Amino acid sequence: MTEAKKKDWFRLDNAATVFPGQNSEEWSNVFRLSVELKENIDPDLLSKALRNILPRFPAFDVRIRKGFFWYYFEKNPNGAPPVMPDINNPCHRVKFKENSGYLFRVYYHACRISIDTFHSLADGHGAAVFMLSLTAEYLRLTGASVSFNEFVLNPKDKVNETELEDSFRKNADSAVRMKLETEKCYHSGDLKLPKHNVNITSGIIDYSEFSKLIKPLGVTATEYLTALLLDIHIKKQAAENNRQRKICVQIPIDLRRRFISDTLRNFTICLRVVIDPNLGEYSFDELLSQTHHQLALASDKKNLNAMITAYLRAEQNPFLKITPLFIKDFGINIGFSLTAEQSTTALLTNLGAVSLPDDMKPYVEKLMFMPCPGLRNASRLGVATVNDKMVITFSDSFSETSVEREFFTHFVKKGLHVKIESNRY
Repeated sequence: MTEAKKKDWFRLDNAATVFPGQNSEEWSNVFRLSVELKENIDPDLLSKALRNILPRFPAFDVRIRKGFFWYYFEKNPNGAPPVMPDINNPCHRVKFKENSGYLFRVYYHACRISIDTFHSLADGHGAAVFMLSLTAEYLRLTGASVSFNEFVLNPKDKVNETELEDSFRKNADSAVRMKLETEKCYHSGDLKLPKHNVNITSGIIDYSEFSKLIKPLGVTATEYLTALLLDIHIKKQAAENNRQRKICVQIPIDLRRRFISDTLRNFTICLRVVIDPNLGEYSFDELLSQTHHQLALASDKKNLNAMITAYLRAEQNPFLKITPLFIKDFGINIGFSLTAEQSTTALLTNLGAVSLPDDMKPYVEKLMFMPCPGLRNASRLGVATVNDKMVITFSDSFSETSVEREFFTHFVKKGLHVKIESNRY
């Protein structure tokens, strides 16, 4: 590895710039990764493991600061943050002066290690590398022998400067001036929970069984799960309203393979699959076909390049550049309050199959990926697969559970075994 140039500060990547302005009492873009081991966690060893690996992840070893025009990250001088007993309502708001200034929180409970990460730091992939590298170091401190791979980094290695790059800026070179549009979609009218409460429901399915279900259909796991969400929400809206709005599922897509990037910061972009129920009834097979073809078109590399270029140009707007930060924050916060999730009925983020070193696999029971609950969309779910266990986790701020119930019942009817875990009981 080549050694990264030592910097005391660096700018937020293109995707990260909007999140601090959206950070409020109502909503904070924080997501959670949890790994469950087979023995109870020793918090002292976990704390030592965190201290050992943090220098290897300079993108996490930071605090956020306010400049006159933009936020920026600087090296956090406070040492590693504390590890804490877990809480029942995770992904709560980040306050920049708490937790020794760190933008991630490490929790433990029984056999589980969890990390809540503010999205300005990293996306799911970057956070997964951090989480699994921490877990591997913890296992070594317990006496296990654990090797390394692309998800488990050696804490003694020098940092590669490509891990710290803003891959949006590096790859945004499209000549097309794509117009970024949103449209109002259906949102559930269910009763909301009290502020800062979140319902969490996870369904655990053997991936080998799930793969047998979807392989004859010629679709990916993400496409199948998206079509199922569309189907459930189409029927839910039809039972609730006379007016039928479009159903829109938002899907963050990892851009690393398409553009060849090793960054551990943000490098995802959100695509949408949209169905208009006013066009007529859709069978599940038709929804699978629509999802497959809409995602194939949207994820064409040229189209993706045009999208990331459009986002970068918005940030580079000359007027925006000279606008003071407090005005930017005010505008982002007001804009988000007015338009928050208006173009999203549900969100599905799939971390995919995570590969562990062979000597680490016997110690890991499962991996969970949980997005923060939405303000308006009641179906936000994260998917992670490790050791042939696919964990599908819903997080929402609504009291109604019909979407989750219909979602997992679908697989039971298909003959798959589903184990349900929830913070409701």
